[in-house]
Amino acid sequence: MSIGKSTSTHRLRRLLFVAALCGVAAVAACGTSPAEPPPGAISDDRALGDILVSFTPPPVTTSLQAGEVLGQIEGPVRFVVKRPMSGGVWLVTAITAQPDATLDQALQTLRGQPRVQHAEPDRLLRPHRTIPQGRDMPAD
Repeated sequence: MSIGKSTSTHRLRRLLFVAALCGVAAVAACGTSPAEPPPGAISDDRALGDILVSFTPPPVTTSLQAGEVLGQIEGPVRFVVKRPMSGGVWLVTAITAQPDATLDQALQTLRGQPRVQHAEPDRLLRPHRTIPQGRDMPAD
């Protein structure tokens, strides 16, 4: 009886192996390609950078409200709300499909809007000069 069991087990394993190979071959033969993004999708655009934006009254308290205010801005640059920051400031990303658009152009567009009080780039600031060294400020 042990001989019959090993032969049937061997046949079952072989059958499963052949079925798995057929499945892999069928998937490979499909020639699938990634789907195209819909027109106007964010994946078509490139990010220019992040901008810190504060709005004029009435206060903007939700991301939906901030998105509605920024969605009314026309031009080649679109603005996407990332998250609220402290003090009523919102972190916004400027995106565009135009290769020649710059962050400075996006800032000018934002600053020209009546509901935008302040718009500043979210950049890492570095000191222009080294720390002075002297009697009061040792090098250590």
